[in-house]
Amino acid sequence: MGILVRRRKEKVLIDIKHPAQLNLFKGLSKQLKDENWEVTISYLKRGKLPNIIETEYAGFNTIPVGSSKGTRLSILWHGNVRRMFTFLNLIRKNKYDICIAASSIPLAIACKISGTPIIQFYDDPERKGVNRLNERFSNQLFFPPIVEKTNKTSIFNCLKEWSYLSPRRFNPVSTTLNKYSLTPNEYVFIREVSNKSFNYYNQEDAIISSFCEKINANTKVVLSLEDKSITNRFPKSWTILEEPVEDIHSLIYYSKLVVSSGDSMAREGAMLGIPSVYCGIRKMKANELLMKQGILKHLRGEEAVTCINQTIDDPFDKGGQIKVRNGLLESWDDMTEFMRHQINQYKIVIK
Repeated sequence: MGILVRRRKEKVLIDIKHPAQLNLFKGLSKQLKDENWEVTISYLKRGKLPNIIETEYAGFNTIPVGSSKGTRLSILWHGNVRRMFTFLNLIRKNKYDICIAASSIPLAIACKISGTPIIQFYDDPERKGVNRLNERFSNQLFFPPIVEKTNKTSIFNCLKEWSYLSPRRFNPVSTTLNKYSLTPNEYVFIREVSNKSFNYYNQEDAIISSFCEKINANTKVVLSLEDKSITNRFPKSWTILEEPVEDIHSLIYYSKLVVSSGDSMAREGAMLGIPSVYCGIRKMKANELLMKQGILKHLRGEEAVTCINQTIDDPFDKGGQIKVRNGLLESWDDMTEFMRHQINQYKIVIK
C-alpha cells in the first residue's frame, strides 16, 4: 500500500512599502490565495499605510517590516538596513518559495543571501542606482516598454497601474459619489503628495496649494491630501478625503479632471480615460508613454492653471473616455495574469 505524501502549500511573500503599490498586488494576491497559495503581505510602517493595509488586505497574513518617519536617516536605517535583517529572519523561518516586490532592495538582498527567488515589477528606470542594486540581487526585474531588455531586465506591455484599472479588473461604482454629494463628471479630483520621501525630496512642498486659489472658484473639488497638517492652505469649499477611502478609483473615474503633484495618481486618471495633469517635478518615461498617446499632460506648478480652467469650462467627453479605455484594453497586457505567469516561472520547484 502506497504512502500518501501531502504536498505543502506554496508560499509567497509580497512586499508593499508605498501606497502606490497597494493595488498593484491586490488582484494577484487574491488569485494566488484562491489557488491555495499561502500569501503573506509585508509592509513598511509609514504614514497611513498600516491602516490601509488592514482594510485592503483583510483576511491575509500581514506583517509590518521596518518603519519610516520621513527623514533621510530613518528611511536609510529603519526603512532599509534593519528591514533587510528582518526579512532575512522571516525568509529563514517561513521558507517562502518566491518573493515579490516593486523595488525593494532590503528584500532583494535578503533573498540573495538566503537563496530565495525574487522578481520585481517596477516602472521607474530614472532611479538608476536603485535599479542597479535591484538588478544585482533579484532574479529578474520587469518594466514597461520604456527600457532596453537585458539578461536581468524584461518587459511587460502596459503600465503597472493597469493591473487594477483594466476594464477586466475594475468596474466603477457610481453610488460611491453619494457620500460626497457628487455628480458624475462635474467635479475635479486633486491629489497633493507629501515631499517627505526620496522620490519627492527635491520637489516644492504642497505644489498645488501654491496656485489653488487660481482654479475656477465655482468648481467642485475633491482633494486627496497626503499631509493633513497643511489643510488650511486649501480653499475651505474643497472636500478633503479621509483615508482609507472606499473605492477611490470610482471617484477618479467619474471626475471631470485629475490634477496631481504625484506621478502615480496622474497616470491612474489617464488610464481611467480622464483628462489628467501631472504638475510635479519628475520627468518620467512611464508618464511619457501616456503623454505620447495624448491622455496625460505634464505642466509644472502654476503652468497647469490655464489647462485646468479650460478643461473645467469644456464639456466632458464620455465617448472619449470609453475610447481611451478600450484602446488600452486591446493593446496592453493583462498585468495580473502576466505577474502570475512569471511567479510560476521563477518559484522554487517543490519536490
